[in-house]
Amino acid sequence: MAISNTGVDIRGKAIEPILAELYFANKTISDGYVEFNTDIKSGTIFTEAGVSVTAQLYTGAALSNAGSMTITDRIITPTKLEYKQTFLQEALRAGRWNRTMNPGAWNIESSEFASEVLAQYAPAVSQDAENIFWGGITAATKSAIAGLTPGAGQGSITAATQTAVAALTAGLVDGVFAKVLYDNAAVGGYIKVTGTTVTSSNLAAEMAKIYAEIPPVVLADTMSPVAIYCPRAWRQLARIANNSVGAAQQVNFMFDGEGVDAKCYYNGVEMIFVPTPNDKMAYAQRKAAISWNTDLLDDVNRFEVGKLVNDGDTQFVRTIYTLNANVGQATKGVLYGG
Repeated sequence: MAISNTGVDIRGKAIEPILAELYFANKTISDGYVEFNTDIKSGTIFTEAGVSVTAQLYTGAALSNAGSMTITDRIITPTKLEYKQTFLQEALRAGRWNRTMNPGAWNIESSEFASEVLAQYAPAVSQDAENIFWGGITAATKSAIAGLTPGAGQGSITAATQTAVAALTAGLVDGVFAKVLYDNAAVGGYIKVTGTTVTSSNLAAEMAKIYAEIPPVVLADTMSPVAIYCPRAWRQLARIANNSVGAAQQVNFMFDGEGVDAKCYYNGVEMIFVPTPNDKMAYAQRKAAISWNTDLLDDVNRFEVGKLVNDGDTQFVRTIYTLNANVGQATKGVLYGG
């Protein structure tokens, strides 16, 4: 698309710096919220394995078989995504940007435009990639969930969640929460905690419901500790809940600092705030069970700028990366609002 420039002819000084758009840092990548698998082109096998054992009385004779070994393979093929915009810097000649254009009618490229506007492209794409990883859902998955018979018990999706999913905008990739809800052509195997509208007043009570359903063996894992992946808005609710006034004041959420990026814990379990599909769902799972699968992790931070054709001045900016979200050991994860 063309540059949308609401500018003025420059007559005096232009204020520095330019007020740039704000973007969430992609902390899923930078802080290692999940597992990352790279160099995946297509058709990569992911395997889950488990063993159950059964004690028998010793007899000295040959015993019958007891126990089982379960192996499940899954093929992962990341989806290849591209972002592209075209623009003509001629539209910038009359405004502040001409101060950094070289003399001559041929020269219409502004170094300030490159450093202040084009430089926003990579963080914008990286933020979008994180949004897709957590909250993406395809039209096919939306349709499949809409066709399920809702129910209150385990092994079924609630009517409220079905309605919430119907309100989501369909995209190109199924993210983590979509995979938890519906995977392998069936409703997910998650442990369900029925949700409600979460406020600062009831956040502690709702978190207690999630915590109570985490399998003890998952909670005891220190190699890949369980975390509760929560909507970003719940960070504010936790702060507000801790600072309630009067006899009702209880500090249920432990922050490791006063900064806006301080880590938060509930009963020793980290609450990780991510771009969930809405503010109604949260998911408790081991970090090792959730994976970001791609070709090269740094692809989301790279972009290319060039001319569309050699005998024209219209330029393009584009980014390409691949992405697949995978959730393993689904039966050990706790979905709030499922």
